[in-house]
Amino acid sequence: MENTRIVLVDDHQMISDGLGRIIKDISGFEVVCTYQNPLEALQKIPVWRPDILLVDLEMPGMNGLELIKNLKKSFPDLKCVLLTMHLDKATVKEALSLKINGYILKNMDEFELRIALEKVKNNQNYYSSPVTEVLHKESKPISKNGNSKLELLSNREREVLGLIAEAFSTKEIADKLSLEISTIETHRKSLLRKLHARNVAGLVRIAIQEGLVS
Repeated sequence: MENTRIVLVDDHQMISDGLGRIIKDISGFEVVCTYQNPLEALQKIPVWRPDILLVDLEMPGMNGLELIKNLKKSFPDLKCVLLTMHLDKATVKEALSLKINGYILKNMDEFELRIALEKVKNNQNYYSSPVTEVLHKESKPISKNGNSKLELLSNREREVLGLIAEAFSTKEIADKLSLEISTIETHRKSLLRKLHARNVAGLVRIAIQEGLVS
């Protein structure tokens, strides 16, 4: 019986290498290719025709959900597993709206990854338990009216939004948070997408409306 073919897309080389080593030891699965650039992956994945796509969420140029959405236009039956630390309700809902087959967290252990891949291989879905809890957990109000747009954001995204609203540059925010500039740019794109803002001025306006800054 042929192995289940997996393509890995993650912009962090160490994570790709680590996942590759783990999957190599799981019987019946093989990583046929890895990509750090999601735009390159979008072009090359149709050539590989993998059984499963294992993809990171936050990547420069194109996030994992955008990659999945684009690939599913031509390959609607492609089995997709999202790998991330994001647990905000908006991201979970968007991911499930794309009918992804798996949503697993980066702090998983080898055993959970094995279970997830086996289930997806057998045409079942697998979502880490915190993911399903997010959908059923009652949202905690952030603003006085209890209906804040900020509920859509992760703690880090709120932090970045606040600094953007205070007129810090991308480099200054990266320095303050000890993050790469590309990571801050990825957070900014995520903020624009989640808050339906057209530009930075729109983000600043929302931050002020929601009381994040004065």
